[in-house]
Amino acid sequence: MPVTGHPGGTRRRIEGWTVDDLQDQGGGAVAGRTAGNYRLVRSLGRGGFGEVFLGEAPDGSRAAVKLLHASWAGDPEMRRRFTTEVEQARRVSGFCIAAILDADPDAAEPWIATEFIDGPTLQAAVAHDGPRRGVELHRLAISTATALAAIHAAGVVHRDLKPDNIMLAPDGPRVIDFGIARAVETTSVTASGVVGTIGYMAPEQLEGARLTSAVDIFSWGSVMVYAATGREAFPGPTQASRIARILGGEPDVRALDEPLAGIVRSCLDKDPDRRPDATTLLNRLISAPANGGPAPADGQPPAGGTGPSGVAPAGPTRVAPDGSTRVGWDHTRVAGDTPPQVDPTRVAPQAPVDPTRAYTRMAPPASGPHASGHASGAHGTPPPYTPPGTLSPPPYPPPHHQGPATGASGAFAPVPYRDGGVPPYHFHGVRFTDPRDLAEAMQQNWSSAVQVFQDPAQRAALGAWLVDDLGDTVLDRSLFRGHVNNDANLALASFIAQLRPDLPPVFRGRGATVAELGEMFTDPRPLLTGAPLANEMVLMARPSVLRILGSHHGDDSGALTRLADQLDGAERAGNAFHGQLTSELDGWRSARVSVSAALILAFLLHPERLVPPGDGGDRGVGEWVDILWGRVQNASAPADAGYAAVVYGALPTLRALSEQRRHWEGRHSTVSAQHDGLRRKVDLQEKLVLALRICRFALLGLPAGLVAELASVGDAVTGLLVFVGVVGLAGAICLGIAVRVVSGGPARRHQRYQELNGVAVQLPQLTTGVTRINADLRKARAICGV
Repeated sequence: MPVTGHPGGTRRRIEGWTVDDLQDQGGGAVAGRTAGNYRLVRSLGRGGFGEVFLGEAPDGSRAAVKLLHASWAGDPEMRRRFTTEVEQARRVSGFCIAAILDADPDAAEPWIATEFIDGPTLQAAVAHDGPRRGVELHRLAISTATALAAIHAAGVVHRDLKPDNIMLAPDGPRVIDFGIARAVETTSVTASGVVGTIGYMAPEQLEGARLTSAVDIFSWGSVMVYAATGREAFPGPTQASRIARILGGEPDVRALDEPLAGIVRSCLDKDPDRRPDATTLLNRLISAPANGGPAPADGQPPAGGTGPSGVAPAGPTRVAPDGSTRVGWDHTRVAGDTPPQVDPTRVAPQAPVDPTRAYTRMAPPASGPHASGHASGAHGTPPPYTPPGTLSPPPYPPPHHQGPATGASGAFAPVPYRDGGVPPYHFHGVRFTDPRDLAEAMQQNWSSAVQVFQDPAQRAALGAWLVDDLGDTVLDRSLFRGHVNNDANLALASFIAQLRPDLPPVFRGRGATVAELGEMFTDPRPLLTGAPLANEMVLMARPSVLRILGSHHGDDSGALTRLADQLDGAERAGNAFHGQLTSELDGWRSARVSVSAALILAFLLHPERLVPPGDGGDRGVGEWVDILWGRVQNASAPADAGYAAVVYGALPTLRALSEQRRHWEGRHSTVSAQHDGLRRKVDLQEKLVLALRICRFALLGLPAGLVAELASVGDAVTGLLVFVGVVGLAGAICLGIAVRVVSGGPARRHQRYQELNGVAVQLPQLTTGVTRINADLRKARAICGV
């Protein structure tokens, strides 16, 4: 949660209004609230688990005080997380984070007071001032890498490094929000729960694999891309597409100059072992020129070259058999002699296969008990594959089988070796000669099978066994090519579905029939709390996953495929709705709303849960929810689920908009009242001063009467002039007293004029702001058909 330090908000613009505009005197309803010795002055920001307030100590010093929401304070797990946040932050050197000043995790409302940082978040700074370039970007990279090195040196992994968690203090960046940090010694276990922010999460975080400090290095690389471009490193129109790009795509670092681009690229490597550690990263940044140019020959690998393992990544250039780099070369083929001689659906053998077989040369030695080609598991021991036309299974496939064969289930039938022998494939301590049996065993031992698809050597060995040894022409070749971490779970699911479509659908070891999905998504609260089930929900809620699961030949096949189409359509509808709000409503320009595909899937599976969110007692939030929910009510399935996900994802934005509306309307009302009061006082003051001036001018009647008397003008004229002078004298005395009593002396009267002018300058701007807020509400009603 950002701990912004501008009393009036981060770069507040009074002529307009945005979500970043925070009020200056009086944020939320915090009057009289305290946390320890801190008096809570105003709200600085609000998140899913807590709210941050500006706190003031008895000595006048300020702090950012984070309170756990009352709804979470009674949850033991949330209290444990909050306590962990305090402990983790205290272990890290205070020069690179918001230092802990005081805390009480055991209070009725657990709280933590940290250093108040006077500066915006990196997210807000880039959104307002634009991307960083040149030396400024390089300085930011070094500063944040230094902070990361200090955090890791304390034995801590942050696990949610993102632009919103980096504060740009005057003395350098500070990393904040250790609410989901974990000690290094506890990150070697399998991660449970969505810990991080999609767009800045490492592939192993998304996959639920073993986590190390390398996840922060990946996040750092993503943060640098955002700082340089204002966009994520793995952009996409939907959450599913962003996840797919993180798992299998390449980052967009074209806007970065070398050597920084190469350094960032190495940090965004899919393989955590190939990423530099924080110290190595810092050394490479320090030794690299800030304005581009070749990296110095200091013994370090070139930027973007090798990682800590010292293995160079594959270059982008494909090499033809003759050594040239031909444009238009078919990357799906592996050449033997010349390209035209290679069947596009096959991989050409390099040469006659010797008796040791291609797979046998590559496969790692098997360990554990051996079997004769079949694995036993939860479904019992499957029978050996019997090719069509045989009465009993032979020890190997028949010697002259031509091409792939399919039985009643449509499953893969292995092509025999020339001499009739099929070398075994070893998996999970068992020898397999039938790919169908291997697929079933992999489905039953998912975590071990994922490791096969994640490891380049093991995956290549599996592909060689299937393609070279068994002569497969059925399986998708992309399963054995591309990046080693090209969404290993998705690749494994596809592998199983192609070989054994007769098996029930399973993903990441969980049953994935429609009924089982309905049970998994019956309660969307884990998506908000980061509970263990949340990670499975996020990874399951992808159209690509559902389509693969729908390719199994079960009763749910059609339903899963339709569900994938509905999820795809709903997510696109939700993103289009969000895009319309941000483009047409002034207050939504900088709103960051996450359209959760997992929440959409929960609504699709349980339409009865498609109800508007609560407003938490905030009437402003309630008004916005009523308006936006009209779009949900006016839509049909599946778009209504996408629109509902936008409303739920926009709740923090709605709270900010409601808070700003109260502030602007309150300020407008206050300033209007001040203006009216000052106007009345100034008008009275001007009338009294004018009357005083007239009376003082009337005093001239006395000397004029004396002159008239001497000039013998006449008694009538002389009397009139004397009367005017006497009245002027009396009026001047009385009005002089009245002006001083009512309007004060000249200095006070001048000050009142200045006050009126100052208020008069504010009023049109505040009126414009209130007008735009009300205009946004009208436009939103039109957009949502309310």
